[in-house]
Amino acid sequence: MTESNTGMPRIPASPPAAPPPREPWRAGAGERRLLWLSLGLSFLGVSFLRDWSWRALPGLGVTVLTAGWYAVLFLYRGTGGMERRVNRVLMGAVTLLALTFAIFSNQWFRFWNSGALVLLLAVHTWELCGGGRLGWDRAGMVFERLWLLLKGPFVRCGALFDTLRSEKGERRLAQSLPVLIGLAVTLPVLGVVTAVLMDADAVFAMVAGDVLEKLDVSFSEGPVRLILTILLTPLCFSLFYFAAHTEQAPGVEKVHTGRDPLPAVMLLGALDGLYVLFLAVQSAALFGDRSYLIKAGISYAEYARGGFFQLVGLAGFNGAVILAAVWLCREDKRLRVLSTALVGLTVVLLVSAGWRMTLYVSVYGLSFKRCLTYWGMGMLSVALALIVRKVWRREFRFFRTAAPIALAGWLALNYANIDGIAARYNAWQVERGQLAESAVTALFYTRQGYDGLPALAGSMDGPDAQVLSWAGEMAAEDCGSWTTWSLSAARARRWCS
Repeated sequence: MTESNTGMPRIPASPPAAPPPREPWRAGAGERRLLWLSLGLSFLGVSFLRDWSWRALPGLGVTVLTAGWYAVLFLYRGTGGMERRVNRVLMGAVTLLALTFAIFSNQWFRFWNSGALVLLLAVHTWELCGGGRLGWDRAGMVFERLWLLLKGPFVRCGALFDTLRSEKGERRLAQSLPVLIGLAVTLPVLGVVTAVLMDADAVFAMVAGDVLEKLDVSFSEGPVRLILTILLTPLCFSLFYFAAHTEQAPGVEKVHTGRDPLPAVMLLGALDGLYVLFLAVQSAALFGDRSYLIKAGISYAEYARGGFFQLVGLAGFNGAVILAAVWLCREDKRLRVLSTALVGLTVVLLVSAGWRMTLYVSVYGLSFKRCLTYWGMGMLSVALALIVRKVWRREFRFFRTAAPIALAGWLALNYANIDGIAARYNAWQVERGQLAESAVTALFYTRQGYDGLPALAGSMDGPDAQVLSWAGEMAAEDCGSWTTWSLSAARARRWCS
């Protein structure tokens, strides 16, 4: 022991404490099974992307990927949670939504359903695993579940390496690694040697080319898929591990004491007055003498066509304003009365928008988007009825009721085959002499699918040859890949051939 400058003995400094070792992630038989399941699902996803014809949105491929998702989830963690009714209902909704890709071919529905399916998978997965703070009946859970889905592939990659470092994992890896290395070396070497031999001998090139064409083999494609699968597997493993082992305490519901309702009362009162004035002017134009429009220099058809989407948008805006006012402000009689009055005026706005759309349809016929607008107005009407109940009963859980209704309505719309409905309606109007015959065939030039094509045969004396030729070619191309195949495309190809 040495002395300091002051003559006091100097105490040697203690070495810095070593950081505690990281606690390893759980790595049992289930995790070793998850490793191979993740490898299989990753290969399926890579094959989907490599085989997908990007000309059209995917069909059967999405259904297969969804089935693969649940196969991995249930084989890894079991079916725990399915005893709850909400999870059985969500499972049925996901199944029906995923099947629409394999049954129908409407490209607009496929685009929207892709986002809806991702959202439902996130909600259902964490509802099964219990990893969310908010329950399914809270509107905020949508953003929470999407965030869990986004960070899941990156936060548990260490669990994969702990699984590989375990005793059984190392033995399995030692057994499998030579096979993987052998494939990674053999496939590209075979590709190069085969290409050289085909270049050296014309007869061998002809025979080998026929064989490769029948087997649909590409030696250069094999290593690419293998590398992408290996890169994707840790992310897939991390996602399912994170979902199965992330328990979060339920969130504490905040009690809103409510703010002064006067600002909301002023806003609602002003909106009520403005809509009363608007509806008075509009009634004179829509239901009164057409000379009113002539003086304004507006044709009746132009007036009926314009403003529809603005009115529907305002209806949704009004509902959001009322819900915000009810949630933020204290109970107040004026607030209830003005909110109810605004709902009533909004209903009149929807009726006006529906009247405009009906006038437009009577001249130009139905289409996919026009059917969709009718559905949207119907769902808004249901939402407004629920808003009235929320206004007069603060304890009513709006999202708990509105979310299942919206989901059921969306699934019903998918399975209603509105392309067929539009084609049959337009054909009926053609027979009555109300529409030109082109109103039927025009539906199929938008290249949105073949779901309404069977109605073309019974609606016209001689189906448009150009429509049939186009539909047959496109359907055959869709059926050429498992990723874009659908029952609708298969039927269209057979019918147009």
